Amino acid sequence: MIHLIENNRNSVWSEVCTVIGRYKLDQISFYIKEFTSNSSSILILGCPTDIQKDINKTFKNVEFLDFSNSYGLKKSLKNKEQYQLILIPFLGIMSVIDHEEQENILKILRDYIMPSGKLVFDVDIPDMQVMLCDPATTFFEHQIYNDQKSGSIIINTQRDYEEYTQTINLNIFVEFLDSSGAVDRKIMNQIFSRYTFRWEMYNLLLLCGYKSIDLYGDYEGNDYSENSHSMIWASSF
Repeated sequence: MIHLIENNRNSVWSEVCTVIGRYKLDQISFYIKEFTSNSSSILILGCPTDIQKDINKTFKNVEFLDFSNSYGLKKSLKNKEQYQLILIPFLGIMSVIDHEEQENILKILRDYIMPSGKLVFDVDIPDMQVMLCDPATTFFEHQIYNDQKSGSIIINTQRDYEEYTQTINLNIFVEFLDSSGAVDRKIMNQIFSRYTFRWEMYNLLLLCGYKSIDLYGDYEGNDYSENSHSMIWASSF
């Protein structure tokens, strides 16, 4: 649910996104090693700035673009070459809460994928506990070690699901703990995410012109099953 698309340009929230991104950095390694070779051209959308620097230390031929809406994306991609891999990591596609906008973005990206290339992104599997929960209840999500500050962050959320639009209004409460475990800072941020169900996404990709559509259930390349916790879509045309 918690994507890392930084639409509010808040410096403290950017720091939170960096901590979460570093915690999930192995996902980037999986994507690149699974779907490309070392010489491949790669485009990553919606990746926090500090995480971009970490990725560039390990992988070559990687470009980065902000990810917000179809108009901005089309403008940013103008005069760009095609890529072997276009990647939207860290649940970034879930930040697109309008289904028509999802369609527009997928169609735009299709034109920038090489014939042998892939578009890869991940989404959360819709969770009934999220969809039916009390919006006033606060849920513990994660405690993540912050290697830059010798401390950690604790993430709690309040979730309000809107059934008709399939959107989740997330109030995110983050506490920054120092090395002794004392709370150093607190921040609250609001983001919106959209659940897309399995066959809805499959048919949307078909509608947008993708012919070969693979679905993985984790970040180790295992097939999707009823026991999976994520959906990783890898599509080509």
